[in-house]
Amino acid sequence: MKAKSALQIRLDEAHAIAIETFGSKEMAEKWLHSENFVLKSTPISMVESESGLLEVKRILNAISDGGVI
Repeated sequence: MKAKSALQIRLDEAHAIAIETFGSKEMAEKWLHSENFVLKSTPISMVESESGLLEVKRILNAISDGGVI
């Protein structure tokens, strides 16, 4: 069995949190692949780094909490 790369682990985490936030895989995928005003990029591209994943998670948590970013 091949171990997952660090990138794949971050991608899996971002997908799981986005699905939990938006309630469906389709909505999560749409959000992850759409340009984000705050990130100035697509969320999925930010996940290439650990710091980018943290920013994506921060935004998803704010959306879940109904708060301001």
